[in-house]
Amino acid sequence: FFVQTQCAAAKMRRMMMRITAIAIFITGLQASVLDLGPSPVLRPTSTITASLLGLTTRLRGGEQKTSGLPIADASVVPQNLDGNVNLKLNLNYGVDRGTIVAVGPSSCFGSGDINKAPKLTRKEGERWEGFVTVPRSEGVVKYQYVIIGDTHRYEARIAERSVNVLGLPEGAVVDVQDSFRSPKPATLATSCFSRAVFGKGKSDLADQEGDNPGIAHAQLTWAPAPAGDLTLRFTVFAPRMENGHSVWVSGASSSLGSWSASSRLRMAHIGRGLYVAQATVSKSELPMEYKYEVVDKSGNVACSESGKRKVTLDHAGAATFIIKDEAFNYPNSVFKGAGVAIPVSAIKTRDSTGIGEFLDLKKMADWCTKTGLQLIQILPINDSGEDPSPYSAASSFALHPIFVRPLAVCDYYTDLCGADMSGTSGWATSLVEKLNGNWKIDYPRILQEKAKLMDGIFDAVGRDKVLADEGMMAWVEKNKKWLLPYAGFKVQMGKERSFNNKWFDCTTWSKRASEVESIVNSGSPDYDQVARVYFVQYHLHLQLLEASKYCESLGIAVKGDLPIGVTRCSQDVWAEPNIFKLDKNAGAPGDPEQNWGFPPYNWNEMHKDGCNWWRRRLQHMEQYFHAYRIDHILGFFRMWEIPKHGSGGRYEPSSGLRENGLKNLRAIQTASNMLICGEDLGNVPAEVGPVLLELGILGLKIQRWCDGKTGEYPLLTVAASSCHDTSPCRLWWNENWGEAEHFFHSFCGDGHTPGGPPDWVSQKIIKMHAESSAMWTINPIQDYIDMFEDMRSQNAKADMINVPGSTEGCWVYRCHKRMEDLVTQDKFNAFVKKMLQTGKRGATY
Repeated sequence: FFVQTQCAAAKMRRMMMRITAIAIFITGLQASVLDLGPSPVLRPTSTITASLLGLTTRLRGGEQKTSGLPIADASVVPQNLDGNVNLKLNLNYGVDRGTIVAVGPSSCFGSGDINKAPKLTRKEGERWEGFVTVPRSEGVVKYQYVIIGDTHRYEARIAERSVNVLGLPEGAVVDVQDSFRSPKPATLATSCFSRAVFGKGKSDLADQEGDNPGIAHAQLTWAPAPAGDLTLRFTVFAPRMENGHSVWVSGASSSLGSWSASSRLRMAHIGRGLYVAQATVSKSELPMEYKYEVVDKSGNVACSESGKRKVTLDHAGAATFIIKDEAFNYPNSVFKGAGVAIPVSAIKTRDSTGIGEFLDLKKMADWCTKTGLQLIQILPINDSGEDPSPYSAASSFALHPIFVRPLAVCDYYTDLCGADMSGTSGWATSLVEKLNGNWKIDYPRILQEKAKLMDGIFDAVGRDKVLADEGMMAWVEKNKKWLLPYAGFKVQMGKERSFNNKWFDCTTWSKRASEVESIVNSGSPDYDQVARVYFVQYHLHLQLLEASKYCESLGIAVKGDLPIGVTRCSQDVWAEPNIFKLDKNAGAPGDPEQNWGFPPYNWNEMHKDGCNWWRRRLQHMEQYFHAYRIDHILGFFRMWEIPKHGSGGRYEPSSGLRENGLKNLRAIQTASNMLICGEDLGNVPAEVGPVLLELGILGLKIQRWCDGKTGEYPLLTVAASSCHDTSPCRLWWNENWGEAEHFFHSFCGDGHTPGGPPDWVSQKIIKMHAESSAMWTINPIQDYIDMFEDMRSQNAKADMINVPGSTEGCWVYRCHKRMEDLVTQDKFNAFVKKMLQTGKRGATY
């Protein structure tokens, strides 16, 4: 039971190199002690029954102390879980008018209903207190605090709060000392940071040298303390953590190392930036001071809390178990980062085939490391067929064949099976030379040429060898839920176009998705075409995954884009028509009314299976992306729905916006751990902002469309100088002279407004975004390059990506600078990097 004395601790320091896992029998549970040393491994161990065990594991030579955590043996079914335990909740939070409730999915926390949830009572000052009786059979109970007042305020839902009651004796009292979890720092628990920006390629599941070992919260049990002692569990939210760094707790108690750097207590990671440690403390040592520290691989402190915390018995009463649940107090209270926005199609390298390709993201990332940029934001990359608009996807899962690099596919088969690819390699090289000099994208030609070349590669390798690739066939099996309908869709669409004058609406097709097996089975006459679809999609997957992992390893997140709808001629509508309102079109009110032509989602139908389509879609995206932008996020609250063959639409739903938006967005948020950013421009209902804040979803600010005061943006904001649907800043300055004059006199000074604009004005715009109060500033590459006049493109109009409402000249933009050349622009790159550093962007701690 973890009785600990200074004598025993000293003895173990002298005599033991390391204690790994030790099992103890606690309240009917088999448990093992998790060794939290420099290279921790959780191993099953034999059971040792003991009334008392004094444990303080240490490393020889005065190295950092490790700790023992009681870990439940998953192979043993817990016995005798009758009875209850009592949680005494304590929360310090200022509430002017209203009250606080603790709500969660368990019945003891109101079954998710804030009207049935247990209420806390205000005590002295800002301290609130409440009691909850929890059946021991619950195991782990989750809850969150809600401020009930004129408006409700919820805790962050990204990193959920939970208490594990496993191992507690019947009737035990646990004093839970909580702190309110703000949604703002909770966004840092997303994979944008844990895998990329901070983690630099770290897997959320793998334990690496120097890191905190990962365990499931449900594995933890409690170690009851002997008379006169307390069992103290520390839980800290510390999401800002560099790869190879770890969180420790140090304190005045001997069980916390008596402030010794060599004896502090290592913590374990239970997911989403939450770390735990457990110690036995004598009541005579309280009140006790302690603090959290981040330690690097060498054992040096990388970040330490500036002040000291305190554990007291002031309000614990009869409790012999205490939980301290709090957030790491970073000296730099907020993280701010910077990124660049560019469509994949617009990236230019010496290897491009007339259009940016997935593998070009690697050279884009190389440039980002030179400038201090930590995120690359791209446009949708799903297959849109012959339509160059990335927002007209024919599949929410399949990638666009135009982004494949054929030469890399040739190399793949040379390495895999020794195939002679000299002919197709030469073909691919000549295509690069033929198309890569174009200053804009020749979309139809590139699409056609690449399709021919990929067919040529398939034929050169041979279908049998392609399908003998175990890696490819394993991938096909894993992705068959979407891949088989997509392959059937592509084959059937080709047939329908030859005789069906309404082929663009797949609900009119002669074959339904239910008949897809007749198309994709290996004996089908269409199987050769089906195999080619698998072949192309597999190599797109490999190349995008390679690029994403490369970016990730450099600490650069890749941010995707989620269109608000899918087209009527899509794999999704063909395969799952029930989740769309096919008798309606989505659009927007106005004069004239906007009709976007795609069917609205049938949310009622989607929620019947827990939004499975969304979950599959986002989990598929998460292979490649660390964050994503939701196009027209207002559509998750309400959508303007128009009769398919008419006009005069209306908003659906017309009321209950908050509940509707919360339900829909929560469903997709829980599908992945990616950071979510919402495009919330335009006429935004009052209900939207509070929901986005509660869920930790970032909004968007375009400087020219608000008051321009970037220093007053909310933290959960993406600040952008322009975007793909606007003119770049240089073009805007020359085409909107009145707005340019207003900006100049508001932020640059008096006198004549210069034309051009001069580079110092372009620099001023980016500088304002770098110094803004927004968590992220993500600016188009055109606006970055325009800061140096000698680097600008010759024609500002050629830098436009899209003109909403028009098709002329849209989606053909290519960056006029090759990435290989940008990397060598030392003066420019150093200028960008210094500007971002001056704006305090990019520092983890």
